[in-house]
Formats: sequence, C-alpha cells, structure tokens
Amino acid sequence: MLGHITHQGPLAHPELADYPFRVTAQFGAAALMVISGFFVCQTIRRGGTGRWLWRKIARLLPPYVVAVVLTYVVMRLAGAAFNGQSFGSGWFDTLFGPTTDGLAWKTTWYVPVGHDLLINLLMMQGWNQYFIWLDGSYWTLPVQLLVFTGAALLWSRSSWFRGDRRIQLLAWALVVVPLFVRFVLIGVDNPAPWAYSVVFGLGLHRMHAFAAGAAIWLWSRGRMGGGHLALLLAAVVCAQDLHLYPFHVALPSDPARLPSDLGFAVMLVAICAAAKGRDWTFLRPLAPAFSWLAGISYGVYLLHQELGYVLARVLLDAGLPGWARLPILLAAAIVAGWALTTLVERPAHSRLTRPRRTAPPPRSAPDDLLPAQAAAGGKGPAPVSVGGPS
Repeated sequence: MLGHITHQGPLAHPELADYPFRVTAQFGAAALMVISGFFVCQTIRRGGTGRWLWRKIARLLPPYVVAVVLTYVVMRLAGAAFNGQSFGSGWFDTLFGPTTDGLAWKTTWYVPVGHDLLINLLMMQGWNQYFIWLDGSYWTLPVQLLVFTGAALLWSRSSWFRGDRRIQLLAWALVVVPLFVRFVLIGVDNPAPWAYSVVFGLGLHRMHAFAAGAAIWLWSRGRMGGGHLALLLAAVVCAQDLHLYPFHVALPSDPARLPSDLGFAVMLVAICAAAKGRDWTFLRPLAPAFSWLAGISYGVYLLHQELGYVLARVLLDAGLPGWARLPILLAAAIVAGWALTTLVERPAHSRLTRPRRTAPPPRSAPDDLLPAQAAAGGKGPAPVSVGGPS
C-alpha cells in the first residue's frame, strides 16, 4: 500500500507527489505470489482437486466482481468531475456512455466507459496492451487463477508431477521457460499484439514467483536441499529483475530497480524463515492483529489502489497535505477491505461452498419393525425386542 500510495500514485497523477517519503521498491505482488505458490502445494493434496479449485474461485471472484463495479463507477464519476466533464442525459449515458466532449483522457484522470467495465469483469486486460486496467492491482488475479487451474489439472490428471524431482524440475521450468520465450523466441522488442498476449495474458512474467513458493515448500519439508533452494531462489530474483525491468526500458541506474530486487530477495529469506524456522514467539502478542489483517487482506488489496488515488485527490482538493493524507488513505483502505470481506467475500464463499443437502438416511431395521403408530411417535403397543437386551 505504501508503494502504491507514495510512488505509483504520483507517477499516475503528479499532483499527488507531496508525500513525506516515497517507497519505490516493487516486490509486494511478487511476494504474494510466492506465498500463494507455497500454499498451493500445501493445500492441493487435501481432498478432491475439483473442490479445491472451486473453493479458490468462490473466494476470489465475488469480491473481485463487486470491486470492479465499484471502482468503475467511482472512477467514472470522479474522473469526469476532476476533468470538468459531464455526461449525456439518461442513466445509460451516465453509467456507460462517453463524456459530452468525447474525451476519455482530458487530464491524467481517465473516464472509463462500458467497454472497460466488460473487459475488466472478464479479466481480459492482459491480452491486449490497449485495454485499460481499472485498477493496477487487478493483474494478479487472472495470473493466480491460471496457476490454480493448472495445478489442479496437473495434480488430478497425472501422477508424474507428484515426485520430488519432478516438482523440482517443474519449478525450474517455471523460471527458465518464460525467460526463453519472452527474450529469445518472441524478442523483448517485438511489437506484435500476439507477443504481448503470450507474455502478459498467460502470466509468463510472474511464473518464477510461484516456482519459488513451490521450492520453499519442498525445502521446508526436507524434500529439497538448502543449496539447491538457494540456487533456484537466486535464479528467481534474476528472473524478477529481468521481467520487471527489461533492458529495453530500464537502465541499471533506475532508482527503483535495486530497492525492488533487494526487497524481493529479503522477502524470500523471510518467507523461508517463516516456513521452516522456529516459531516467532516474540510476535505472539500481535497475533490477533495480524490474523485480523490477514483475514481482510484480499479486500484491502482489491480496493486500496485506484480508489485510494481518487480519495487522495479529494483530500488534496480539501487542502490536506501529503503527510496528513497518508494515514487517512491507509485507514480508509483497511476499513474498505474489512467491509468488502465482511459483506461480500465471506458470505459469498460460505454460500457457494455450502455442502449440498442430502436425502435423510433410511430407517434402520429395528425402526422398520415398529408398529406404524409408534414409529411415527404416537402411542401404541410397546415394540417387540428383536435383538435382546441392549
């Protein structure tokens, strides 16, 4: 959140650049995917993979749909207000039509149209470089769903991927193959639309993070050596650097490059320590707060970025400087994430994963021998004992 508020926000909207500091390191989403890869390995072995995948979908999609619709409406109304624009008459023009001047980009604030809403609901943003992301955070969700689906298919259809050596080979493939495809087969400067779709539509630029999660899971269970893990994680950090800062768009002197690489490397070490190290008992007093924040983290993730920029602009117009806006934005993101979790994510997940009702079990043989009136609970002659004293 700090990176999005203090760094990404001012890049998109320069008027928001008066925060007291900037967090330029970009590794939060990659760390999220490492942890996600770890727990894929941890949980996919429990029960049927179909039900496992459905529980993932049931948790992720409902709050995403609500967040997309909410973000679209707020972006549309706020963007037009910031740009001094208006819409035609009628509810359809207000919600889906172009502005009266026909300009979507009048300033740095984009006014989305119905086409953008549909694209984001269908998660097609990564398949065309000209599609608009309503929120920059949304790119992670289709990548995660691709990985979850692939993991479910591999685990359920073949036993080939269940051996330690084979999972290790798969982890290396997730690091090396995307680099080969992007930088050798396609070419990093390839302008063809299909090249963009292959890399970003299929999430090839983030597969290395899931590989790290799988490797850490193997190592934490004594199924991969420490040296092997260190070599693979070093390759993962290199892959992260190349994908995040391709050599045609970033120089080694890029001020965000070194903090991003170092931050990601430190986060990998921390995840390893949490996965296999001793319990961090010194944090036990903070466990309730951590657990609560973890429980609402997905909702916070969905709502904090673009809606946070809008709120920051409103607060700026109200005269609040950056140092005063920052805590308000953090608190607002937490409250919004809690509301989305409480009102949408948990109820929808519970309803969608609720076990189906089954028919009542047939009566046992002794019940069948009871007179009909007694079996129905009414008065009648005492039943005859058929099994002796109990």
